[in-house]
This record gives sequence, C-alpha cells and structure tokens, in this order.
Amino acid sequence: MNPKILVLGLLFFGCKPKEEAKPNISPQVKIEAKLVKVNPFTYEFTATASDREFDPLTYAWDFGNGQKKAGTETETATFEAGKKITITVTVSDGKSAPTDAKVEINTEFQTATIDESKKYQIIEGFGGFGAQNVYWSGGPFTSERFVNDLVTDMGVTIVRDEIPTGFEIENDNADPNVTDLSKYNLDKSIDGHHAPFARRVPHLKALYAAGVRKFIASVWSPAPWMKHNNRIDNGTPNNSAPGYNRTPNANTNQLKVENYEEFAEMCVAYCRIFKREIGVDIFALSVQNEPRFSQSYQSCVYDGDALRDLIKVVGRRFKKEGLITKLFLPEDVGFLDGVRGMTIPALNDADARQYVDIVATHGYAFDGIAPSSTDAKTWETMYGWGAQYNKQHWMTETSGFKNTLEGANDLAKAMYTAFRFGNVSAWVFWTFSTDKVDEYSLMSASGEKSKRYYVSKQFYKYIRPGAVRVEANSSASDVLTLAFSNNGVSTVVLINLSNSDKALKIAGGAAKYRVIKTGTTDDAKESEAIEKDGVFVVPAKGVTTLYSGN
Repeated sequence: MNPKILVLGLLFFGCKPKEEAKPNISPQVKIEAKLVKVNPFTYEFTATASDREFDPLTYAWDFGNGQKKAGTETETATFEAGKKITITVTVSDGKSAPTDAKVEINTEFQTATIDESKKYQIIEGFGGFGAQNVYWSGGPFTSERFVNDLVTDMGVTIVRDEIPTGFEIENDNADPNVTDLSKYNLDKSIDGHHAPFARRVPHLKALYAAGVRKFIASVWSPAPWMKHNNRIDNGTPNNSAPGYNRTPNANTNQLKVENYEEFAEMCVAYCRIFKREIGVDIFALSVQNEPRFSQSYQSCVYDGDALRDLIKVVGRRFKKEGLITKLFLPEDVGFLDGVRGMTIPALNDADARQYVDIVATHGYAFDGIAPSSTDAKTWETMYGWGAQYNKQHWMTETSGFKNTLEGANDLAKAMYTAFRFGNVSAWVFWTFSTDKVDEYSLMSASGEKSKRYYVSKQFYKYIRPGAVRVEANSSASDVLTLAFSNNGVSTVVLINLSNSDKALKIAGGAAKYRVIKTGTTDDAKESEAIEKDGVFVVPAKGVTTLYSGN
C-alpha cells in the first residue's frame, strides 16, 4: 500500500502515526579540583554536570586512593603527600550510559630555601603618591578611614608628594640668597594648578600622626616665571620626549639656566615650610619628575648635563642651609638608554655626585605609561650605576597594571624583579587612591580596594624598614621567592605565576610562620600558621607571605 494513503487513512479515522522514540542523551560533565589546605592535603572537587532531558543525576566518586563513594556534585577528600592521583566522577541519569570526568592532582611539594648568611640591600620602605582623591580634583584629600587603610591596614611607610606649581607663583624677592617664607603661596587656589599646599597639610599631618616618617617629594614643573615658555606644561595637547634645546625660545619647556639659583631657593623654602607645618623633614627630594618628557601636563625638560648642573646648585644650597633632605636622581622611566643619559653625567662628576644620595628610577616602559617589562638585565644595570658609589636604588613610581588578579600578579612579578635584580631599597606606587579604582590607583576614594591593593599589602605590611633582603630560591620554577630578615623577624614572599595552586615548604628561615594569602578568593587573608618544615599553599596567580613576627 502506498505509505501516503496509509497516513491519510489514519488521519481520517483520528489516528496519528507512531513517532519513533528519541534516544536519551548521556549527561555532560566537567570536574575542577581546588586545594583547600595541606597537612593533610585536602581537596574540594566540583563536578559541573548538565542533562539535556533534565533527568535527576547521581554522582559516583573514585578518589584514586581506594576511597569510593556515592555523593553529590561537590565532595572533599584528603590524600597522602608525595602522590600524583587521578580522581574520577561518574555521572548518571539512570537512562543512558554514564559519563566520566577525570582530574589529576599532585600532592608533591616543592621547597623554598632561605639562606640568611647571604645579605643584599637594606629596605627603606613601601608607599605611594597622593591623597584620598587626586590633587587635581575637589577632594576629599583625607579621612580617618583612608589614613587607617594606608598605615594600619596596608602598612605604608613612605608617602610621595609634589611641590605644587603654584607654591612660588610669584618670585618671593629679587635675591635668591634671601628667602622670605611669608611670600610663598600656601592657600591660594590657582586655575590650572593642583591643590595648594595648605589643602594638603591635614592629610600629611594625619599620616605623620599615624606613624609615617618618610615623606618624599618631586618637582613636576618649576613655577611658570622660571621657565622659557612661562607655563607649567608644554602648551600643546601632545606628549613627547624632545632633545634638550641649547638655543631655547619662548615655546621651550625648560627651566632658564639663570633661574637655577631661584629654583634652589624654592626647594629650600618648600623643605622649610614642610618641616614647620608637618613636623618632619622631607626625607628626599627629586628636582624633576621624568625629566626627558615634555607633557601636556606639568613637566620640564632636561638632559643629563643640565640635570647635573642643577643638582650642583641645589645640593650646594641644601648644604649651606644645613638641610638633611636627600636628593634623588634622575626619576626617569626604565628605558635603559634614556635613564643612562640622565644619570651618568652627574655620577661621573665628583662635584655633582656628592649631592646625589639615591638613584631613583620609575617602573615604566620607555613610553612612561605602560608598566616596565620584567627585564632583569635592565634592573641590574640601573642598580650598578649607583652601587659603585654606595648609592641606594629606589623605584619611585609605577602603575598601569590591570585591575584583575592577573594584573595584580603582574604587579607582584614586577616587584620581585625590581627587588631581586635592581636591589631597590624602596617601592612607591603611582597613586594610592582615585575617584574610582583604575589601573593607576590601588583603591577608590570611597574605600573600594583592588586586588593590587592586597598584593601590595603582602609586601608593605610584612617587609618593614630596616629589613635586609637575603638569599631565597624555589625549586618550583613558576614560584618566585623573596626573603628578608629584620632583627630576628623573617619574611618570605612567594609569587605563583601558574594557573594552579602550588604546595611548598621552607628550608631555613624561622621556626614558625604566620601565613597570609591573596588569590582568587582571598584578600591578604591569614590562614593556619606553619611550623618548621610545614607545608603551605601559594594560590594560583596569587601571593603568599610567611611572616615570623607578631
């Protein structure tokens, strides 16, 4: 019979043709393992399963070490150390073939070895620039919460500020050797300039009262009247790194040579007024932030020779005035040839060299914006310039790391490279806080903290001024290790570059450590302490700090 006739007949008599039954589809499943703790190794396993027909699912677990059980989608199990084990979950809907998913765990641990007999640089501290909101905003610039976050929670010991470009908006008098402190602008707001000094005083005094003792400052631009272009910027919307102009004109973004003495007087006045208002000497001063760059914002261009000559003038004046404030050089970005050109002329000149206390570099690539590569040779070379003259090396500005766990890990890696290969004695982030958290700040003005804040805390809070970096190495190639000793207190910072948790133990160092972690779910969170030879975890893309102090 014709099949079409049969179908029509069935429909005529109210019957439907019989549909073929569709086969039941097996569930789909994937499994993840998370190392929860060690001593003993404890893992949490999560099976994420789906079923096309929405049938109820059952889970059968085989933990690969003799343990088997019927369970749920999440199970926890413990394992012996020193094993590689495959865990299997079998998911069934009771109607189709079960589906297996497997994951391998590794309970072998690596070793971080500490040798306190090998000593390197002394640490001066950690910090950043600015206030609760940036100085080119309307504020607020301080609060009890903000100061507590910086000093008590994060452990800041260095605060960087700027000499406001409106500080000496008019020449105090015609003689640079006679300083009239009453003529300097402390409280008048000037269009196009950042907040005047008086608006910063409450913030700086609160930080001093909370325990900060190292305040550093940089000049971003001399006062307009001191410069050829009579501006604090380059007068264009563009940024550049021009050569130093030996025949300047009215558009040249440079300090007039005839105003070097006036510039030195301004620096002296700032140091005097800072001490009077805040109660502490400025620890160190940079005569120019990023001196190769002519920016659409406050800036001033030098070359190495001009910077050398200015350092001589400022250094002699500081010595004459009896100021104890140290001088930085050159505060340029980590583009090796550029920094070299700004540094070597002063260090090769015995007169200038006596006034250079610290070689300070910025942790950016050559564009002055992107974070620097983790180029160990660059850091080693920059350190070597000053080391032969017993000059410390500081990193006084960096930012641009993404506001993610990956970005925080990149920040930690950059810190490792600077301390390990650049032997830096201090680390200063660009700005503590902005209106909203971005790549250039660690937190927001309202107190929202980034992962970079917590990774910074892993260093700032537990590596205190006076600590000495000591030798540290890890048998795990993807775990970077730094160690410090400070009058019997030991600090070890471990940075996991991989996407999986790492178990380690310490050889050498202290008999007992507190354990602090930042990772996907932890933000500088303290976990169970370990005794000597105890095993601990460095979370994936995270940082673990071991600290033997209270």
